[in-house]
Amino acid sequence: MGDRQLFSNLSFGLHEKQKRALLGPNGAGKSTLLKILSEQETKDGGEVSYRKNLKLAYVSQEDVFPSKLPIREIASLRLQEFVMDKEQSAIQASIFLSMAGFTDLEVTSEKLSGGWKKRLSLALALAKDPDLLLLDEPTNHLDWEGILWLEDQLKIYEKSFLVVSHDREFLKNLCHEYMEINALYEDGFFLSQGTYEQFLERKEGYIKSQLTRQDNLSNKVRRETEWLRAGVKARTTKSQSRIKEAHQLIDDLKDLKARTQSSKNQVNIRIDSAGKKSKKMVACEALGIHYDDKMILKNFSCTWGPQQCIGLLGDNGSGKTSLLRVLAEKAENYTGQLFLAEDLKIVYFDQKRESLDPNLNVLEYLGDGSDHVVFQDRSLHVASYASQFLFDSHRMNLPISRLSGGEQARLLIAKLLLQPADVLVLDEPTNDLDIQTLEILEQSLQSFPGLCLLVSHDRYFLKNLCHQYLALEGTGDWQFYPDINQWLRQRKKKEEKKEIKAKPKVAKPKVKLSYKDKKKFENIETEIAAAEAALTTAQQELESYTDFSNHEKMTELTENMNQKQQALDELYAFWQDMEEKMSPS
Repeated sequence: MGDRQLFSNLSFGLHEKQKRALLGPNGAGKSTLLKILSEQETKDGGEVSYRKNLKLAYVSQEDVFPSKLPIREIASLRLQEFVMDKEQSAIQASIFLSMAGFTDLEVTSEKLSGGWKKRLSLALALAKDPDLLLLDEPTNHLDWEGILWLEDQLKIYEKSFLVVSHDREFLKNLCHEYMEINALYEDGFFLSQGTYEQFLERKEGYIKSQLTRQDNLSNKVRRETEWLRAGVKARTTKSQSRIKEAHQLIDDLKDLKARTQSSKNQVNIRIDSAGKKSKKMVACEALGIHYDDKMILKNFSCTWGPQQCIGLLGDNGSGKTSLLRVLAEKAENYTGQLFLAEDLKIVYFDQKRESLDPNLNVLEYLGDGSDHVVFQDRSLHVASYASQFLFDSHRMNLPISRLSGGEQARLLIAKLLLQPADVLVLDEPTNDLDIQTLEILEQSLQSFPGLCLLVSHDRYFLKNLCHQYLALEGTGDWQFYPDINQWLRQRKKKEEKKEIKAKPKVAKPKVKLSYKDKKKFENIETEIAAAEAALTTAQQELESYTDFSNHEKMTELTENMNQKQQALDELYAFWQDMEEKMSPS
């Protein structure tokens, strides 16, 4: 493809009901492969064969819609292209747009956010009921609600899909096969059936086997090279054959070294601590934040110190970025008290990447006009520093506007890491990063001795790093959680509660209830309110306990909170069961 070969001689198949993840480092050709399979791009060689009458749908990273048309009309026209008549396409459009969460079907696409445009693309693909669904980074731009909605849709999807995503939790929950395209592999790809963890184990085993093979082959080549240097004349057929085999071994070793070298080409992310020893780095008392005349956070108090990582959760617009900007002293739209330790060094990662000048190249941006940078008290040539973030000599001289999203993210991280930090404030640092880079960034953050405040939609990334979560409601309310699954469960219960309350009240039951169930149902809302209060108390007890080294007490508090959550879940389940029994048939 273009002036650079992405992959060659790939031979693989996709069969019915296969749920496969397509992995690989940035630039390996994942998106190109999906475009070839969907016939959006021509291949340079080889053959792609399809089952007769195969229905295929492809969702690209970015979809373009007619800006002035209402989404109902856009959907209907797209489905007509997929061999649906006008009446059928109109019906399907309404069904799947509603299923995707659209309430106003007359809104024009130009008024949709990036997340809702992505939902529109996904809804149209699902409406086609394809035999094979090709998805290129489908969670990009989606908020929490969108990610969970898509995950639910794909869990019940009974046909095949091939998905490219850096969201490992998303892939873990959905995929049964993992295929990585990478120059590291002899066949150009590695396929593993089973779980994501099994894929990682098998990949590691493959790399180790290749390194062992390289060592063995190096020994053979050394012996054969010594034999060749001895000047043995090729007088016999046997000696001629050995000379030929020796040269073949040399070529094989060269190819193997080139492949194994690709496993060593990793981003080198080392976070330089500024060495602040204060136990209280950031503290708030009755903090309030307003934005566009709206109070998005009220009466917030916290105390955070070193060796803590706090994850911020909430829907788009709930105030996560606003809070980060206040804490990083990038905004002053707050009331209450904010305390920052003296001479605290804060490094801020901006998800909008506003600090990137698109007209500069990599070297100009990193060096600020100099050909050297200072990193961890050492002077490095700016090109050498850039190479640690996988920028080769050609990419270093390109303007930033021509870099991929992943390269821009790496460049911004590289710039920020030139500053020693006590506090890292990271707003969506995982966007556009490949899984390999995400893993290395995780390892670096795990060893960071300071305070890390983190916003991300990557559940796997958050689970590996965060000690505590702060969830913002967008109404000013907030809540701490000990783990992200707790927040997700609570979020789901709130949605179920809304659905239950939206159902019409029924005066008389259709079925006969026991006296015990009847009395319990009469008091269900009071019991739920009490259970919610008990859960809140248990959460607060866990959140206020700061002696993380006392594992026995931490376990006791966590189990108490889980018991309160289970009791609340059972009450909701009972309420829903009774509502269904009492609803008209």
